[in-house]
Amino acid sequence: MLAETLRFSLAEFSGLGVGAAAGLGLLAAAIPFLAPLIRSAAGPRALMAVGVGGLLAARLAAQILGPDVAIAVAGTGLGLLALTSLYEGSRGLSGVGFTIAATAGLAVDTSVRMAFGTWDPVWRSGVAPWAVCLLTVALGGVALFREVSSGAVPAPRISWRDALGAAALGPFLALQVLVLSSPPFVASSGWLSLTVAHLVVLAGQALALGFLASGLAVRAVPGGLAVLGGTLLGVCAGSVAGSYALTGKAVVFAVIPAQVLAAWLLAVACRSPLRRGRFIVPEQRENAQVSGVYGVFGRPQSAWRIDIGAAIGGIAVLVILLPYTLNTVHPLPFPNNALTALAGILLGLLAAIGAARGGPLPARAPQRAVAAIAGSLALLGGTAVFVVTEPAVRNAGSGADLRIVSLNLEQAMHGGRLDPEAYARRILAQDPDVVLLQEVGRGATSSGGADLGVWLSRRLGMSLVWGPATDAQYGNAILTSRGVMASGTSRVITGDQIRGYAWARIIVRNGPVDVWTTRFADGPGDAAIRATEGAAIVRDWSNAPHTVVAGDLGAQPGSDELSTLTDGTGLRRVSGTTERGRTDGLFGSLDMLFSDVTLEPGLLAITAKAAR
Repeated sequence: MLAETLRFSLAEFSGLGVGAAAGLGLLAAAIPFLAPLIRSAAGPRALMAVGVGGLLAARLAAQILGPDVAIAVAGTGLGLLALTSLYEGSRGLSGVGFTIAATAGLAVDTSVRMAFGTWDPVWRSGVAPWAVCLLTVALGGVALFREVSSGAVPAPRISWRDALGAAALGPFLALQVLVLSSPPFVASSGWLSLTVAHLVVLAGQALALGFLASGLAVRAVPGGLAVLGGTLLGVCAGSVAGSYALTGKAVVFAVIPAQVLAAWLLAVACRSPLRRGRFIVPEQRENAQVSGVYGVFGRPQSAWRIDIGAAIGGIAVLVILLPYTLNTVHPLPFPNNALTALAGILLGLLAAIGAARGGPLPARAPQRAVAAIAGSLALLGGTAVFVVTEPAVRNAGSGADLRIVSLNLEQAMHGGRLDPEAYARRILAQDPDVVLLQEVGRGATSSGGADLGVWLSRRLGMSLVWGPATDAQYGNAILTSRGVMASGTSRVITGDQIRGYAWARIIVRNGPVDVWTTRFADGPGDAAIRATEGAAIVRDWSNAPHTVVAGDLGAQPGSDELSTLTDGTGLRRVSGTTERGRTDGLFGSLDMLFSDVTLEPGLLAITAKAAR
């Protein structure tokens, strides 16, 4: 539930300016630092009731009212407070057991996402989303009641060094949201189908669960080994996630071992904060004050240090996720790969702090590993629902007329809500053969982690051609019901932001038609950058016949920088698409005929035909 809350919160924050997003992020990050005060005033059970109960209430409110900025701030803050209180309910559990529970929960979350096509239920109405919400909240409420009703488990007396191990859940969760538990990320970066991508993610989760359940982790882990593991994890994450990342099969070979590494490091880091307090013999009980605050002989315990450590982990979550999310609109002064690498390295350092410290580990039991991996097969249910509900791609034949729609999807955020269905209805009203999309998220945190390219292709019954831009999760897409003879994509690195384009050669009766979609820089001072982006398209187009180029060009008709698309190139701006105030545009080669132009806010539709 916390992962889902972070996903919808990041989507809400992405529509804000840097200052507002940072301020609200700090506000949310400050909430878990109330944990020591709540513990001192009302006890550890109240801390869990406020944290976990608040998260459940925020989830229910988001389903009723729809996610918005206020719910995002409250949900994130209370979720991070719940993260802190988790150590109360898990005290006495080994770091391995704690990590098994966390990894299994993320695996279930991933399976549910797949059943809904990666568009989280919290954004949706209908029976199924409400059923998932109510079931989740009900199960969480029952678990919370049982924990609050049980007696408090004495906290250990540990040092600041040991308490910082509680912060490890922060970078671990950041990596899961961005990369390791995100099928859309693996699909877009690995050039895989979403179904195969979930199988890859599930394989990593199953191996992590099997490794932990087997008891192969050693009792004393050298700190240097944990640092090495964190470094390897950082290299894996930083090499596949960000603006300058590897794609293709390398993603598969990075994600699966990274999942196992992340789980192992979390288990090592959390061992000390999860220890029980010392045992109280009967003759000492009279003078002992046993609570989450006071220790065996009435001296103040150090549980509040664990609270602060876990709250620092909450800060780590936002420090990594928030700048990464805003990078698509407000570029960072450094490659955002550094943030994912930082998460891995930080997890390794926190594990090194807890290395060779106390905390029970299960005995080695290979049969438990087999049982854990076998149990993970049940999570294929989400994939099965996704596959069974996939509609057939409609075949529009190869007629001479080609109805084309160009639309800036803007991450499918409609009125502050992630609503790809609203955009799908606008597109279907034009009965298109080809849809040229810009600002499409495929696992981008700014679009709630949803795979909008795949979701829309299924909704419209079209095939997908993907073109990464800022990174592999944010770019341009072509959807078509016609046959595709060839396709391609390229990224254009200009200025602070990386742009790109995608093209596809579509089968039509009078000969194939090449369609291109792109998104230019949109800043008022970016005219030179737009000119360079236009020149790159003209260069790569190479004067091919029967061509249509469309997209959001970031400048109004008649702007000087757009002349690079038309001056002596063989392309012309199509009449009827030059309405004042619009930044989108459509260009065609001289051997194309155009008719039936439709202009709507953010949408341009036209019928194109190749001249004989």
